Amino acid sequence: MSWRTLLLIATCAPLASCSAVRLGYDNADTALRFMVAGYLDLDAEQSEAFRQRLVQFHRWHRHNELPAYAALMRSASERAARGITAEDVAWGLANMRARYRTFAARAAEDAAPVLATLAPEQIAGLENRFAEKNEKFAEEFLAGDADKRRRAQLNRMLERFRDFAGDLTPDQEARIGSFALAHEDHVALRFEDRRGWQRQVIAALKRRDPPQELGRTLAETFSRPELRRSEAFIREDRRWDEDLGRLIVDLDRSMSPAQRARVVGRLSDYASDFAALAGTKKEAA
Repeated sequence: MSWRTLLLIATCAPLASCSAVRLGYDNADTALRFMVAGYLDLDAEQSEAFRQRLVQFHRWHRHNELPAYAALMRSASERAARGITAEDVAWGLANMRARYRTFAARAAEDAAPVLATLAPEQIAGLENRFAEKNEKFAEEFLAGDADKRRRAQLNRMLERFRDFAGDLTPDQEARIGSFALAHEDHVALRFEDRRGWQRQVIAALKRRDPPQELGRTLAETFSRPELRRSEAFIREDRRWDEDLGRLIVDLDRSMSPAQRARVVGRLSDYASDFAALAGTKKEAA
């Protein structure tokens, strides 16, 4: 069973079901424009320039990244069918992060010519929007009653596992709960890291660097996050990886045939969807 592939799926296709992947991806450019509009108040010229850059990015992603996603899902399905090892977990996490960093770095480089045109008031608006989103996240997952906060974090984790593997046994839920409790501070660490890259982005925009230099700076922000992370963060993140690996291998051994069949089937379906999207849809215009 490839429990950790939940994380990869969350990066590659954050959708409720395999049948939604193709529809969601085909409309991703529109969804992304709406998302950007929630953070940036672009004028008409900037909006059109961004639309054109997004078309370019979507074309690159379809031709270069989707085949890689399909290959990863096929390999994950094969690994899930035969049983997961600690090496498989390390493979999954490494590939997930590599694909995300490639995605984010390319997106930053493609967006840089538009971002370089932002006026000071637009940058200030982005900074304020980051702050609003961060405040909302902190209120939901980091503030308030400690027990309530732990339950919310655990429920979110359990939902992800159930979505992929189906119903969990009480013992499986307890094992996941123990992991979540042992790493309850990980959410706060990740939150601080998110605020760290946001500060880097805002600082780069305020320097008013030329587009090419801005693109390189933003790409490095996402492709080399270790440069901004403290030793304490890196140490705790490594501990999270190691404990997650042990959890997944442990859960794999407790899996029922029905759970394994569900996970293998989901991964295989994702592989088929990614392969089809890579080769069938007309390029955006």
